[in-house]
Amino acid sequence: MPSDRPPISPPPDWYEDAFGDLYNVIYAHRTVEAAAPEAAFAVQVLKLTSHDRVLDLCCGSGRHLVHLAKVAGCAVGLDYSRPLLLQGRGLLGPRTRLVRADMRAVPFDAAFDAVTNFFTSFGYFLDDADNMQVISEMARALKPGGRFFIDYVNPAHVRDTLEPESRRVSGRYEIAEKRWIDEATHRINKRITVRTNGVDTYRFFESVRLYSEQEMRSLLPIAGLQIQRIFGGYCDAQGPLPERMILVGCRCR
Repeated sequence: MPSDRPPISPPPDWYEDAFGDLYNVIYAHRTVEAAAPEAAFAVQVLKLTSHDRVLDLCCGSGRHLVHLAKVAGCAVGLDYSRPLLLQGRGLLGPRTRLVRADMRAVPFDAAFDAVTNFFTSFGYFLDDADNMQVISEMARALKPGGRFFIDYVNPAHVRDTLEPESRRVSGRYEIAEKRWIDEATHRINKRITVRTNGVDTYRFFESVRLYSEQEMRSLLPIAGLQIQRIFGGYCDAQGPLPERMILVGCRCR
């Protein structure tokens, strides 16, 4: 019987271990091919052209960046994970630059016409001030009038569809996932256990702050980012409970 008691809280630096060598095993469905329509949607709503410089913030192995680079005149990917960046170097062409950096300290100033941020790569930090710093860094990396694309979860959808536990097999690995919402901290947490030959070989956490649409509408303008449109998904879903919260807008100062 599943326990009603939630697992221990994720450590503050959970992201140090979560994006390692097994990330692409655990998320094998997140492929370059699967990213193509998502990148195309971003290209469309951002109106990217060959004259644009684009930064993919938290690019991972570059599965969206590879498509953005086909349209933009210059494409740069930034991530903190050494293993994922190493994979990206084998995936991306020589004209695409990859940079390792903390998203709270982006090493660019007014350098890009557009910044993208796919698949809830925001809200990682336990301190709201750190998450606000990420928004500020995103704004600072943009030229005045530059556009942004933030693909974030819809907290209402997360709460309505949360699957507390699941198990699956990926190749020779058995993957067990336990999910819970900590209402005190407004975070969705996940504990992932990887087993090989019936033995636990790897365990780590994921944790993301669940910001409401109202909170996002309050936070972004503080950094000078103006929200122009919000989409409920990559097909512009606007049903009663959209799966995503895709924020599109521009730097207004």
